[in-house]
Order: sequence, then C-alpha cells, then structure tokens
Amino acid sequence: MAKGNRPGHRRFGNIRRLPSGRYQVSYLGLDGQRRYGPETFERKFDAERFLALIEAQIYHGEWADPELGKVELRDYAERWIAQRPGLRPRTSDLYFWLLRKHIAPTLGAVPLGKLSTAMIRQWRSELLGLGVSVSVAAKAYRLLRAVLTTAVDEDKILARNPCRVRGAGDEQTGERPVLTVAQVFELADLLGRRSFGNIRKVIGGYRLRYARNGQMHAHPEVFATRSAAEWAL
Repeated sequence: MAKGNRPGHRRFGNIRRLPSGRYQVSYLGLDGQRRYGPETFERKFDAERFLALIEAQIYHGEWADPELGKVELRDYAERWIAQRPGLRPRTSDLYFWLLRKHIAPTLGAVPLGKLSTAMIRQWRSELLGLGVSVSVAAKAYRLLRAVLTTAVDEDKILARNPCRVRGAGDEQTGERPVLTVAQVFELADLLGRRSFGNIRKVIGGYRLRYARNGQMHAHPEVFATRSAAEWAL
C-alpha cells in the first residue's frame, strides 16, 4: 500500500459514483482479485469510511474474503465433520446428529458471513425453549464453535468467531442425590455387611480370607495379583 494519497488518487480502493447518484466501492483483496462492496452508499463519506475499515482489517490480518463467506453453514459443517482427521465413527455420528437435529433446522441455510453472536444466542435460547437439555444444547454449541473456529483460523472465511455466548458450551449437571443415614443402614441390611479380611502371599499368587457375620472364610480361589484379591474383598 502506498504511504499517502496523491491529489485525485486514493491510497486504498476506489469509489465510483453511479448514475443513480449513490457511491460504489471496490478494492483489491489479498489474492489480488477486485472485490466490490456489498452495498452502495448514499454519501461519499460513508463509502470512504467503509474502505478505511477494510484497509484496517487487511493491515491487521483480520480481513476475510466475502465471497467465501457466502457458503451455507450446513454445507461447510458437513464437510468439516467428514474431513476431520482422527474422528472416531461414534463421534462422527454424534456430530452429524447434532448438526441435522439441532443446528441445521435454524442456522443451516445461513451463509457463514451472515452469522452473528446475536443470531447464535437466539438459536440457543430457542433450543432450550423447545425442551432440549442444557447438556445437549452445550454439545451442539461446542460443535458449532469448533466448526467456525476452523473457518476463522484455517480457511480465513471469517474475521472472528461469532460463537461468543458466555457459558453456552458448559454442561451443568444437577446435583447428585445423596442417601440419608437411615437409607444407608437400610441398604446395608439388604445387601449384608461388607466383608473384612486379609490377603497373604502364597505360592502361585494371593490367598484371601474374609470375615462375614462373625465367621472367617477362606476364598477358594488363588488370585494372580494382589489387586485382584483386593477387588474380590
């Protein structure tokens, strides 16, 4: 890029006034191909501001090709899953199920470049409103975030990942129920008391002796390892 503007010459991009009176912008992308602004502008000042923003994105390495951003999320995500290296078959099946069941019905036809954080926040809210569990919604969100991370970091389709909904990827499990003291004693009576005993090394392995109901018993099996005998105890 040139250091400064010559009179009548722009440092970056071009602005053309159309017969309608509106202004159209164009610029060269990193690949040398000319890109046109997605819309025209009523004021030249707005067109200049748009070009300044694009120039800053290119300078900071944040520019994304708007043509690539036209690919629909469903198509991109399906390719992402199919091409993911080292993905186990069961994981692949889970990802395809999450995509088709919970992501694609709402976001599948949206071009990548049109996705926004507000749109993704609304999608997650609708999932929970339809009765999808927090755990499943979190799995779907993490899949979407991983797909779009690739679109940002590797394919340079997006300048930033729109999956920025705080806590959306967390699985909040309910507190596990705890038995009362009375329930513990009741369970112990039903199952019998835990065996107590000792383990000693003998020829060929380990011998187990244990006490149950006040009487000592010798286990008929000789265990190959001490851990196996401890597990049996």
